Amino acid sequence: MATLILTRCWVNRLATGDAVSAQSAPDRSRRHEMDGEVRTFAGGRQRSITSLGERGAFSFVLVDVSLTTVDLLRTWIGQPVQVRDHRGQRFFGVFYTVSPVEAKEPTLYHVPISLRVITVAEGA
Repeated sequence: MATLILTRCWVNRLATGDAVSAQSAPDRSRRHEMDGEVRTFAGGRQRSITSLGERGAFSFVLVDVSLTTVDLLRTWIGQPVQVRDHRGQRFFGVFYTVSPVEAKEPTLYHVPISLRVITVAEGA
C-alpha cells in the first residue's frame, strides 16, 4: 500500500484554480465558535440560547515565499479559497489580511494567514 506524506500547505483560489504552495510553520491553529448567550427566566433559571451555525477559523503561516507570491495572495484577499494542510485537512474560506514578515533570506517572506471558514457547495 502506498503512503502519501504531505510536507506543504496549499492555497487554491476557487474561481480560477490558481495555486500557491509553501512550507508551513508548525503553529497552525483551528477555532470553532457558535453565537449564544445565557438568559435568566422565571424562578432564576438560567438557560443557554444559541443561534444555528458554527463559525470556524484556521490560522497558518506560509514560510519562505517570494514577493511575487505575496503579491498574488494580496489579489486573493476576500476571494473564496481552499486550503489543504500537511495533514490533508481541507478548509474552504476567505482571508482579509496579508501581512508578510521578512525572513532571514532577503528575498523571502513569512506570511501569516487567518482563514475564516465558509460553507461551499462542491461541484456546483
